[in-house]
Amino acid sequence: MASDTRFSAADDPDAPDPLLRPAWEDMPDETDADRPGARPRWGTLSTDAPPATRRGAAWPAGEDLVVLLAPLCDAADALARLDARAAAAPDTMRDGLVARMALAEAAGWLAHAHAWVHPLDLALRDAGLTGSTAVAAAGRGHRVLPQTFAGGHTDASGRTDADGRSDADGRTDWDHQTVDAVADGDRALADALALAQMLRRLAGARGKPPFGTAADAEATLGGVGAGPLDAMRFVDWRETFAPAPVPRRRFGSREGQGGPRRPALLRAAQAAAAWMEAGIADDPTPLQAVLAAIALLARGGPAGTVFVPVWAAYPAVGFGDRAALPTLRSDAADRLVDRDQPVTWPLAFLHLVAESARAGLRTLDRLEAAAAQGRGLASGGGKRSRLPDAIDALLRSPVLTPKALAARLGIAPQTGTALLRELAAKGLIREVTGRGSFRAFAV
Repeated sequence: MASDTRFSAADDPDAPDPLLRPAWEDMPDETDADRPGARPRWGTLSTDAPPATRRGAAWPAGEDLVVLLAPLCDAADALARLDARAAAAPDTMRDGLVARMALAEAAGWLAHAHAWVHPLDLALRDAGLTGSTAVAAAGRGHRVLPQTFAGGHTDASGRTDADGRSDADGRTDWDHQTVDAVADGDRALADALALAQMLRRLAGARGKPPFGTAADAEATLGGVGAGPLDAMRFVDWRETFAPAPVPRRRFGSREGQGGPRRPALLRAAQAAAAWMEAGIADDPTPLQAVLAAIALLARGGPAGTVFVPVWAAYPAVGFGDRAALPTLRSDAADRLVDRDQPVTWPLAFLHLVAESARAGLRTLDRLEAAAAQGRGLASGGGKRSRLPDAIDALLRSPVLTPKALAARLGIAPQTGTALLRELAAKGLIREVTGRGSFRAFAV
């Protein structure tokens, strides 16, 4: 106990030795951290750190971990919950989730490229149910991109069923679509669908790594416009950022114990940034860089059932340079760091992964609700009813036509049409083309 006299501790022979003072007496109370206003923002630096001059500047060396630790935990948590729930879901629902996530990723990349297309329109395009974007340029956009030009579908709460934002009056991001925003027309849609197909193959993939060699990477990225790759630079890039194999160890042996490895999501962010600067491709693009980084996580990464989503969080992406890696919109950035502090690419990447994973969780919630409703509808049918099979097919496919349903179930096209009409009348599905013929339905 400190002396209550006017003499200092050094003058008091009975005062305790300061060297023997318990360390916890100089520490703040643990409850102080739980008081309102006591918890700093994720981007709050120590007072010793040099101030940042503007958003977008580089962080001082050694200070980025303070900013990245909480977003890293947030992204890892959201991704783990999504992956665990997807692994526990039935095959039909898991396949449907991955397919819808892939389309949302493709639509998010198009948004970054300043070409706004609804994920359901990408599904219709993939099914051969839409024409060329030249028809949209002629003023008939509702026939080519019906969901994009219609502004999406909103439920009673005002939330759109696409993973976009919705205002209180039900308007969504897609309402502001213009024909000029569809950059490069059919080529952009073809690249988006190629991206969706690659992501579906990455989900839960096993066996040979997709980026095991430069030739494998060149074949994979060729679908999104990448040309020849520099093999030597690719090998250096892969050895730097690819997950290291787990070494075999004997009991009690220290063999294989190296230094601490960077978390997988941080390595992926750094891999994407390095791809843009390493000269591996003659004309690197953000699409190639992010896809390459995600492909590195397809084996032994933080997700074993789904791929790591990034682009689906397009509402948080800033409307910036489409030839550069995405940045965060100012209001999203302000929730992470103070206005006078920068948002680096790793921070933006982690936030996009977290938001995209949460979008995947909302999609899974919607599919589970549809499955529960479908079980209730099918319970009233007879043993020979094909309603359960039709519901499974609709859960698996983002969009489904009567002809495709009939082929999948081995029934007459008229029967497939009747099943879809029945489910649409009961509110389980809706028609998404807006046409009277060659129609398609989605959950």
